[in-house]
Amino acid sequence: LALAGIMAVSMLAGCKDGGNSNSGSSSENTNTASGYSAMLGEAVSDKVKDMDYVTFSDNDKDKTALATAVKNVGSKDVYNASSVGTLTPLGNTSAKAAFKDAAGLARDSILSGKVSIFKSVDPINQTVKVGEILYIDGSMDVATVMDFVAGKYNNALENLVDSETVTTNVGGSIVTMKVDYDYTISVSIVNVPATSNTTYIGSVNFIAVTVTRTPSQV
Repeated sequence: LALAGIMAVSMLAGCKDGGNSNSGSSSENTNTASGYSAMLGEAVSDKVKDMDYVTFSDNDKDKTALATAVKNVGSKDVYNASSVGTLTPLGNTSAKAAFKDAAGLARDSILSGKVSIFKSVDPINQTVKVGEILYIDGSMDVATVMDFVAGKYNNALENLVDSETVTTNVGGSIVTMKVDYDYTISVSIVNVPATSNTTYIGSVNFIAVTVTRTPSQV
């Protein structure tokens, strides 16, 4: 009887340990990110990944704005773009203007210089959002496309500063102030089939990349 009791306790203990193991395994999967922005967050350089003031997050407003903007691209241009295997900035001014307005951009470009995203004329104590539209062959693997996007912007993202100290005129007095920044990077993709040639099967991925700078402390 004593031996049977010991065996029963041992079996219960084993079951309890197994339950804890399964619980831990499932909890590890709850933090898995998804979306194009998260994919870019995985593709950027380690230096960008280590910036705790930079986050990657999808933006529904951007995706809606992109879908509206690309309607300005003619079917012939879509057909021509469907065979472009390199990441190319969209030159269609109507589409760029539509995206700028609908997405709420300060300007429809990201790289104002070789490595600069934000300009000295941008207000330091207000949220500033910039972005642009790129395109590439729609049949290309999205993970590869994100590698291209990361390669295009890594240098500029690595130069984002977490704070800025400026001297400005406030009410007639010269004041030195420090501003801390947070950045949100968003990627949206809209696929548009090439329809101008009925015998051709192809499409274009239009990609919107936006960077939003938010002052977290003034």
